[in-house]
Amino acid sequence: MKKFVPMAGWLSLILGFAALFFYIVLPDLKVLILSFTAISISNGIYYLVAEGRNIKEFFSTRSALHGTNAIILTSVFLGILIFTNLLVHRHKHRFDFTEGNLFTLAPQTKKFIANLPREVKLTAFYQIETPEKIAFTNLISGYLEETDKIEITYVDPDKNPAVTKQYGVTTYGTIVLESGTKETKIQNASEENLTNALLKVTRDEQKVIYFLEGHGESQIESMENEGYQTAKKNLEQDGFIVKPLLLLQTGEVPEDTATLVIAGPKKPLLAEEINSIQSYLDKGGAVMMLIDPKAKSGLDEFLKNWGIKLGGDIVLDPMSKLFGGDFAAPVVNQYTVHDITSEFVLATIFPIIQSVRAIPNSKIETVELLKTSGNSWGESDFESGTVKFNPETDLKGPVPVAVVATKELEVKDAHKEEGETHDHNHSHPKATLVVIGDSDFSNNRYSNFSGNGDFFLNTVSWLAEEENLISIRPKERKNTPIHLTSSWGSAFFVLGVLVFPGLVAATGLRIWWRRRGL
Repeated sequence: MKKFVPMAGWLSLILGFAALFFYIVLPDLKVLILSFTAISISNGIYYLVAEGRNIKEFFSTRSALHGTNAIILTSVFLGILIFTNLLVHRHKHRFDFTEGNLFTLAPQTKKFIANLPREVKLTAFYQIETPEKIAFTNLISGYLEETDKIEITYVDPDKNPAVTKQYGVTTYGTIVLESGTKETKIQNASEENLTNALLKVTRDEQKVIYFLEGHGESQIESMENEGYQTAKKNLEQDGFIVKPLLLLQTGEVPEDTATLVIAGPKKPLLAEEINSIQSYLDKGGAVMMLIDPKAKSGLDEFLKNWGIKLGGDIVLDPMSKLFGGDFAAPVVNQYTVHDITSEFVLATIFPIIQSVRAIPNSKIETVELLKTSGNSWGESDFESGTVKFNPETDLKGPVPVAVVATKELEVKDAHKEEGETHDHNHSHPKATLVVIGDSDFSNNRYSNFSGNGDFFLNTVSWLAEEENLISIRPKERKNTPIHLTSSWGSAFFVLGVLVFPGLVAATGLRIWWRRRGL
């Protein structure tokens, strides 16, 4: 019987590891796992009973005591490692050391993801462990840290053709997003595309942004430098519907208007059109006006009633030279505290802009949102050809170039109760108006300059009461190559290929030679 005792010990050890292996890899094989565990325990008990005296004598020796201490210390060390891993697993935190924070979600994305209205299912169609899948996994992990409403499933199109056909997927790297009854697909899984896709499937209502036409405004379908096709595309990516509006044809601002944009009118608006805009604001509307210098828009008196004054000048700023611009293209990098510019740090560049000031009005709250530097001024006599600050006629900087006006609206509901009429004031949505002294900053030519496009989108989002969209758009990967001269290239070659390997080889030979003489 004694010859079976060692076999029982080894069998207990092998089956114990086998049970652990199947529990981790194939947990569904419960019967096999339990069988291996039971046999391992029974053999282990038999071995301990049969070899009890020998085991006791072994552990009483000095070497066994040292070995036991080593096992205990090793177990404590492994326990610390396991405990540390559990803490890291439960309290995850990502560190991004890249220059452009490529693996850090943009504030816009974080703000939106943290307030997802409902569950979203993502199905990613990737081949196993391709570079594209790894890149997407790194990206989506940032989303999963911000919310628990996203469920991600990976499907290999080659191994699951039925599921691939069910979703109508024909290209590797396709991401299918589902939420409620809505579904959308994206091909290029960038942060911008993924966030906008999440926005599409979770938003039940698409708000409409109208651009006024008929007075020489910038056209939203135009691909020319002065057109607004880029602005339209960016708004549509944020989930808005963008349409042109001809007030002379409709007679009034449509009821579904979330924001009305008037981008650079070159001809005066008719009185009927101005009345329609006023009527829209009186109902709690939101309007964004981009009025270029010297433009005859016919809106001066209308804006004065809203506590806003157009300067009719051109703002000059010598500091713009530091940003590679010219005097007539002031750069704004300091912003008034407001929801539109919250967490906004990019500079905005305005090619030829006029001053826009707030004037006192007891019924309207005004905020001068943007101001140029203290070295700038509003030049009132630009046509004379002499560009010099005149304290008597020019406006000294910092010069305000954008104003936000907010008006509280109230309605009175009269009804009779027991023969008496009572007036009850009910708060009505605010009427909001943003006026900027330039329309070129957000056209096709300048929209991608620094923070120009972001500022335009933030302003429209705020007016449309879509605060989740207000922030800086996702960053793009920077191309920062290392340029080496021929001399530096030769130096690196000599050091890397000859010097360092030669030092290692010489050190090895010296040690070998010394040991050879021993």
